[in-house]
Amino acid sequence: MTDLDATTAIRNVFAQLGSIPDPVDRARAVGVVLDDIPTLQAELRALRQDAVLAMRETRSLAETAAALGISLPRVSQIVKGISRTSKKK
Repeated sequence: MTDLDATTAIRNVFAQLGSIPDPVDRARAVGVVLDDIPTLQAELRALRQDAVLAMRETRSLAETAAALGISLPRVSQIVKGISRTSKKK
């Protein structure tokens, strides 16, 4: 699956939600998804971290960064589970 395929699959879910005919049902369904976004983001970050960790088993930090088109520090952050959206309290 390519990046575009993954994005298209998510947009297809949006289209399904948007096609719910009853506005009350549509609003409720979208609300459920919106409420679950933090959990979904955490699951996506974990999937990415697992993939990057697998890459690091056979590739250097520089090779991993180049393959993903991101910086070396960003690869290190992903491996450590540090999110760009993490906020210090």
